[in-house]
Amino acid sequence: MLTAEQFSAKARALKVVIGVCGSVSAVAVPHLAMWLKASLEITNVDIIVTAAARELIGLPILEASIDGRVVTDWRTSADDRVTHVTIAERADLVVVLPATANFLAKAAHGIADDILTTTILAVTCPVVIVPVMNEAMWKNKAVQRNVATLRDDGYDVVPPKAGLSLATGRWELGSMGDFRPIVVAALTKALSAPGTTLTE
Repeated sequence: MLTAEQFSAKARALKVVIGVCGSVSAVAVPHLAMWLKASLEITNVDIIVTAAARELIGLPILEASIDGRVVTDWRTSADDRVTHVTIAERADLVVVLPATANFLAKAAHGIADDILTTTILAVTCPVVIVPVMNEAMWKNKAVQRNVATLRDDGYDVVPPKAGLSLATGRWELGSMGDFRPIVVAALTKALSAPGTTLTE
């Protein structure tokens, strides 16, 4: 069992990728990135933003919250080619937060039509998926089949918590809740993964 100091010392060497899908909960991602930096001293973070997420959150705030790259497409600049392979090879942990029903369906069926879904297919490190959607969508049989498939394939899918739905105005299942315990659990899994390569 690692002490808090030992955990922090090892965790700060992890290379983390955060995948952001088109949910209003995407607004929590800058807070997550800044918490990783301020509380755990994890600065080696890249963020992959889907096209739908870009409609909900501005890229400048994401860029300001990390020391790594914000990737929206195959290329971030004219002289810096970024592919699913280069991102996947350096990752010790991928956290998709928030994950939409659309992302769950594509990942469960191996569809790779953007930089995030293609990266998911290329990584060998632990992948933690944090779905956020309204309760009716979460309980839909198709969504639950996709979740079961993802878990069978070795992905960690974190069940949503109860929260206030912006769509219905009701308190219902579908929120990610406090992201900190989820991320700490994900980091712990990454630290114990056999393929993790830590550099001080």
